[in-house]
Amino acid sequence: MRAQLEAALARIAELEAQGKQNSGNSSKSPSSDMGRKRKPPVDPSGRKRGGQPGHAGQTRELAPPEEVDEIVDQDPSACENCGASLEQEPRIDAFLRQVTETPWYKAFVKEFRLWLKVCSKCGKTTRGQMPKNMPGGAFGPQLQARIGLLSGRYRLTRRETRSLAKDLFGVRMSLGSVQACCNAVSAAVVETDAAIHVEVNQAPEVYVDETGFGRCGDYRMWLWVATSDDAEVFRLLPGRGRDQAKALLEEGYAGLIHRDRWKPYELFKHALHQLCHSHIRRDFQSMLESMGETGTQGCMLKMASDRAFHLWHEFEQGEITRKELIRSTKPIQDEIWQRLEILRNGLDTTKKARGTAKDLLRQWSSLWTYVHCGGSPTNNAAERSIRKAVLWRKVSLGADSEGGCRFVERMLTIAGTARKRGVDLLDWLTRAIQAKIEGLPAPVLRA
Repeated sequence: MRAQLEAALARIAELEAQGKQNSGNSSKSPSSDMGRKRKPPVDPSGRKRGGQPGHAGQTRELAPPEEVDEIVDQDPSACENCGASLEQEPRIDAFLRQVTETPWYKAFVKEFRLWLKVCSKCGKTTRGQMPKNMPGGAFGPQLQARIGLLSGRYRLTRRETRSLAKDLFGVRMSLGSVQACCNAVSAAVVETDAAIHVEVNQAPEVYVDETGFGRCGDYRMWLWVATSDDAEVFRLLPGRGRDQAKALLEEGYAGLIHRDRWKPYELFKHALHQLCHSHIRRDFQSMLESMGETGTQGCMLKMASDRAFHLWHEFEQGEITRKELIRSTKPIQDEIWQRLEILRNGLDTTKKARGTAKDLLRQWSSLWTYVHCGGSPTNNAAERSIRKAVLWRKVSLGADSEGGCRFVERMLTIAGTARKRGVDLLDWLTRAIQAKIEGLPAPVLRA
């Protein structure tokens, strides 16, 4: 009975801990925090909303002369004091005020009349052909690029994209036509997507992450991302294991990988690894919210993590050298090791805390790569990259076909890389689609 009671109490504690999980103490997303209590609002200061007296305002900068499309000179006709005519008076000074407006846009429709002629010699009929630089469908490269951009970059559904095409461009499209434009965009960026994948695999440092992306047919899909300083590559795959990790990065990758503790990433044996301390802090927060020895050690581990991050920020700001960072972080490492051992070996600590401590001690060297070898102590770069994909998933509920999956991963790759490289995405997509029509390679994705 005593053994059964202890087992039951342990199970109750485990279930209570699960019920308390949120984005602050686990890997759950912030959007899942339905019942989480927020910080109480700050007491009102008594001041009105908006800019306060003495606040330095910001004035909209004037567009440069080369961007001005029309200049209108406005002369005063009469003196505002005495009413005398000013028609013949010379101009002295002009106050510049610019008004920006969008033109009334209507799509340009070009009609090709493919005439049929009969040969007077042999009687054979021949019809005129479309120019080789024209698409095979009903929509041109720029319109296809715009449709692909609305769906793949701005995360609109196919129905919303169709409505926006009519409202903004005056173009009537069926849902099938919207999909055809997305397919054309996807086909035009295949080589560029593959080239970016190669570049990321050759980068000295990458940040990786993965997230669920709904279902495609019978498969649960996972979106994987690897991001470097100037590129992002996404892969949408049916699974979350070693094979999918190898589809993202080559197994022989030998750079520095910033990651969470998901086990498949450990297959990259030639790489240096840096575990994300932001994830680990959430583990410490979960321990802190427990009772007894687990809560005590969790509290102390969280404070030790605070000190480690403080040192890192000082190093980032140039206040201390790397040598000082290494020396000052050493006692923090020693303390964290000792407290993790207490959690791992404790009889009255929770099962989850023991498992976390055991795993962190197993990967101990990967916790402190940033101290000695550079890089960041977090995986935030990958989480920022994948956040826009999560928003897309929430709107679209995933992809329904193989072509849809490839469109998702390619557009996320192209859009993310273009943003990092300062490339005009609409212009580049238009040129890429035109190149595909003419049988030429896509333009280089560089500013």
